[in-house]
Amino acid sequence: MPTPEPLPAHLLVDPAFESACAGRQIGAVFQAVKRAGVGAAQIARRTGLSTSRVTEIMTGGRTVSSMDVIERIADGLRIPGRMLGLADRPWESAAEPTAFRPAAVPETWEVLDMLSRSTASDAALSHLEAAVADAAFRYPSTPPAESVPTLQRQLVGVHEMLARPQSLAARRRGVRILAAVSGLLGLAHHDLGDRSKSEAHFHLGAVAAGEGEADDLTAWLLTMQSIVEYTAGRRDTATTLLRQAAAHAATAAPRRRAGVTANLARALAAAGDRHGALASLDQAARHLDLADEPIGGLDFFTTPRLDGLAGEAYAHLGEHEAASNLLETAIGRRAAADVKGRAVLTLDLAEVRLAQGNLAAACALAHDALDVADGSVVQPIVLRARAFQRSLAPWSAERPVRELATRVRESRAQLVHA
Repeated sequence: MPTPEPLPAHLLVDPAFESACAGRQIGAVFQAVKRAGVGAAQIARRTGLSTSRVTEIMTGGRTVSSMDVIERIADGLRIPGRMLGLADRPWESAAEPTAFRPAAVPETWEVLDMLSRSTASDAALSHLEAAVADAAFRYPSTPPAESVPTLQRQLVGVHEMLARPQSLAARRRGVRILAAVSGLLGLAHHDLGDRSKSEAHFHLGAVAAGEGEADDLTAWLLTMQSIVEYTAGRRDTATTLLRQAAAHAATAAPRRRAGVTANLARALAAAGDRHGALASLDQAARHLDLADEPIGGLDFFTTPRLDGLAGEAYAHLGEHEAASNLLETAIGRRAAADVKGRAVLTLDLAEVRLAQGNLAAACALAHDALDVADGSVVQPIVLRARAFQRSLAPWSAERPVRELATRVRESRAQLVHA
């Protein structure tokens, strides 16, 4: 992406503009930028917002309070961070001379593998395992379009390793790494809306996990695939996958078992199985209480994630007060960088507000969810927003519902691609 043009120097020192920035009056900021020659469409392109959203903000129809959006506005319009009460932005530091182009630095595992070309060394495999674990842990807060190149590079690396003669132990570790990378790529391509690639990578992961005789890894893969099926509306398939995952997870670490059973609880609740759902939630909580393994790698299931799944389960069961409390807690404790998670949970909460009879609050929450995702829209958010829009069908003539329908259409157009 080309570097955005800086705003005119006279605008940055204009007292009215400085005051608007200091008060984070983004509508006034956009109006001043427009007077300086940058129209609404250009502002939209530079900030990752939709043109209609920029126009609403500019005319006072909407306000901006999300720090994610304010940071994107600062970066896209090249407004120094201090003017908006932010830390100095990365682009404010002196740029490297254009003639200097640093060489690509190989990852540690690539260097170690090169030094042991006859067979993968223990050190090379350990470093590659660590690199994949780091990619997995960062996945929820990393846009999939950024994750895919790293994961593909790791996939190529492990493929090259396995193409050479290896000791039995090295090969087994290699295929387990292959299974983890394939599962992460399956998730990433689902987020990017590419079902065929997603399914192909999950299939590859399942075959690799089987060859690696890794039941705990198979359980993780099946759970990730179930999440894809659930968000796509194929909930019977998700339940089947999760029952298989639970069987494979019988000897897995408690944190992984908690993730499997919590997802199963949500699927059972969606099918109307109250007893099974509540029993699975209790089981997930017990597993999580026993978890003393580090949070990281493939195992980042924590209490806030359990709260989110429990909130959605209670919503399916019609227990809206409990669902509301759990979802509000989960949203508040979710990492700010986890845009997808926060947006989907907020749409879940919007569904609860609608069930409680508060149409205005429900639509406002849906707008909040799309604000969080603005510029970072992925397939699960689009699918969840469309499902919520279908719930609004009885009120389709109401103004808040019509306005939200426009936002949902715009979000589909913003779906990010690799």
